[in-house]
Parts: sequence; structure tokens; C-alpha cells
Amino acid sequence: MSQLETDVRDPLTRMIRGLPTVLTSDRQATLALWSAKTLMVAYRAPQFGPRPRPEVILPADPERLYRDRRLGPTMLMALAHYQPTSYAREPFSIQTFERMEHDTGQYSYCATLKIGHFVAQLVRLPDGTYPPTRQPPPHLILLRPGGSSVRWPPPAPVHAGAEWKAFAHLPERTGT
Repeated sequence: MSQLETDVRDPLTRMIRGLPTVLTSDRQATLALWSAKTLMVAYRAPQFGPRPRPEVILPADPERLYRDRRLGPTMLMALAHYQPTSYAREPFSIQTFERMEHDTGQYSYCATLKIGHFVAQLVRLPDGTYPPTRQPPPHLILLRPGGSSVRWPPPAPVHAGAEWKAFAHLPERTGT
């Protein structure tokens, strides 16, 4: 895991500052693993308060991450670019953990990590819905380790305020 911290330092430092960078396949894998690890640690940390149940991060997830160096089969990682307001003082780092019920009775889970301008969003999709077939919205870059290089930041940022709240907090149910 210490090698993961070393490998992520250069691209993450640029992204936190909002500077453009190219994410090669290897960097995509590194950022996905580091972001997932960081969210998994934050999810288990008691000082961050209660978490939605059933769990967003299952007990097997950190084990799989450590053992296989991969996300779980129904998990995906996406990146966004956070655009802060120019007039308000904002926290440098934020984590959110959300659960959304679908009309089918299944649930999606979303864990979001914001550090400076860097945003990572870990999504657990209901069984049978992975991989997503739709094109991601313009404010997201879907990480596909093993795929081609991508440029960060994405074409559209996620702005502070109401736009951020809609991005980081899932509705409790679909259709609401």
C-alpha cells in the first residue's frame, strides 16, 4: 500500500490543484485503487459518523483491493473536477456515503471523495447492471484501467453549492 501512495503522488497533486494531466492506463488504475482505499478507510472511521446500511463498503471490499489490487465486480470509479466558489470558505476535503433505492427494490451506493479540485466517486451498482452502457455525463471521467489514456479535467466541472449537493448526494429513491 505504501507503493500505491508513492505512485499516486504526481497525478493526484496536479489534480488537487486543478491542473490538467493525462491519465494513462496505469495512472487510471493507481487513482482508482488509491481513491477506493481512501474511501474505504474513511467509511470505517468512527469519527465521520453513521453510515447507510446495508453497507456501501462491504467487509470483503478492502480484502479484495489488497489481495487482487482491483475494485469489486459491481464497482466503478469516476473522476470529476470540483469548482469552488470564489466567495465562500470551503472544506479542503469532504467524504459522503449515500444509498439509493431503485424501483426494482435494488440499491445503488455512492461514496464521494473531494480533495481540493479532485473528486473521486466510487459507485456500487445493483447486480446485473455492470458495466454501464450509457455515456458518462460531461462532468465525469469513468476510469477504465487497461483502456486508453484520458485527459483530466473533464469538459465540465461540478460547481460548489446546489450542483455539488446533487452530485454527491443520491436521492433516497429513484424517480424522486
